[in-house]
Amino acid sequence: MQRAVLAAFFLFPLFLTGQTLERGFGVETFIHQGNRRITGGAGVVFSELERQDSLESGRGGYGLGLVYENRVDKIGFTTGLRYLQTGYDVQEQSIGGLGSGRTFAETVTAHYLSVPFELNFYQDIRPKDRVSFSLGLAAHLHLATNTERTSFLDGNEVSRENIDPDPNAVFRSPVISLNTSVGYDRKLGDNYSLRLQPSFQFFLQGNFLEDPDRTNRNFYQLGLRLVFKRLI
Repeated sequence: MQRAVLAAFFLFPLFLTGQTLERGFGVETFIHQGNRRITGGAGVVFSELERQDSLESGRGGYGLGLVYENRVDKIGFTTGLRYLQTGYDVQEQSIGGLGSGRTFAETVTAHYLSVPFELNFYQDIRPKDRVSFSLGLAAHLHLATNTERTSFLDGNEVSRENIDPDPNAVFRSPVISLNTSVGYDRKLGDNYSLRLQPSFQFFLQGNFLEDPDRTNRNFYQLGLRLVFKRLI
């Protein structure tokens, strides 16, 4: 049932393309603050979940994309191909026991290739100005996740290395996200337009396949999407 709903959602553009009022191809950037919601399997004790949650914090990330948009009167859609880099930071913590002076911090960076489908609802303000509200889904294919560890001795950095991923960890791919945004669109003559679009994206599934002995994280991003579009 879930697959049928997703298939219908992503195939919906086929019913709109024959009644096009406006269409175009564009390039976009997505500068965001990323974070995560941490969860644990049945084998992860609550105190360990709380400890990890207290150590982790969000970090900045970015996305790049090629999009196709189609508008029919006050409704339309966006699809395309996007690259997303997001992740989180793990704060400095001690190793080797109290008084050792040895600590480390980590930066986790995840890379995804994304295929979105978002419904757009338009309201024209003036002939060249309109606002829009978007709601949709995206399927994110996992490319890689890197963990960089920085080690310190008495507060001074002594090394920096990439940590090999856990061979027992199975990353989920694709991951489905819920996307929503509000945009302001300005036509630049007859052939181009520029849109500023505050956007929020939440991964509905964890980055790992379910494992009762592992913590899992649902990524989310809040930021600004900038779209430059060629109208055809």
